[in-house]
Amino acid sequence: MQQVNFPESVLPTGHVADEPDELSLDKRIVQERNRTQILTWLWRFGWLTSRMIASLVWPDSDYSAVMTRRTLRQLVDEKLVISRAMTRGGTAYLLASKGARLLSEQEGVDAKSGNTLSIGNLVHRACSNWYLIRAVQRGFEIVTEHEIASERGPCRVLHGKTADGIVIADDGACVWVECENSKKGRTERHKTCGLVQNCIGQTSPVELGPGLWLARVAVVATNEQAMRWMAASFQQAHRDGLLRDSQIGDVDVCLLPLSDSLIPGESVEGNMWWDILIPSST
Repeated sequence: MQQVNFPESVLPTGHVADEPDELSLDKRIVQERNRTQILTWLWRFGWLTSRMIASLVWPDSDYSAVMTRRTLRQLVDEKLVISRAMTRGGTAYLLASKGARLLSEQEGVDAKSGNTLSIGNLVHRACSNWYLIRAVQRGFEIVTEHEIASERGPCRVLHGKTADGIVIADDGACVWVECENSKKGRTERHKTCGLVQNCIGQTSPVELGPGLWLARVAVVATNEQAMRWMAASFQQAHRDGLLRDSQIGDVDVCLLPLSDSLIPGESVEGNMWWDILIPSST
């Protein structure tokens, strides 16, 4: 093989540069941004699984799972994040006190630790989390169930109902999210219908906050039976003359199945009036 003699000016000197090169500096900035995003999402959602975090921080990466595990391991080791075993198996991640202080210093927000936070109904909260995460991936602003419960949302209670999340469009139009994973009592189902009756399709839009108004309701169910119970209540309210066709037409539906480990399956989206009640009446 013929030897190639490089000019001396391009040969390595064997010395490490005093300053990081631009590429390594950019990489460190990106890593720090990703860490801050994880802390911010944990503060906003209360708790998240590693899959949820991957979908929020690295939604388009083929290596999202690897990067999420690596970054979470670092954050837990640095006591910025708490890992907590879930009763159904798997791990939930919450913001630690140290992480809350760091987030407050860096972002100027009043972040609080999730150390004493009760995870509560895993399936119900996971249903809300995944629905809102998919809204984020579509470019919408959101208010999480945890933010609403912590009174950090635009409103907490409306006509006796507390939202399980809010999706916000660019024009301030809001979708009120109602999650169902089991049979609710008739009174609670009637409250959902009453919310639609009193707040949807009115002459004057119902305000949820400055620049925010209620446009639609989304019923999100983890199983078909829970959706059937809700549909039956809407159908009865329509028969009783309490709900107009157009009001039920402003109710979206989403069947969002979850595995035992809270992994979402393929969702089915539609409309309460056109895709459920109309076909059932023919």
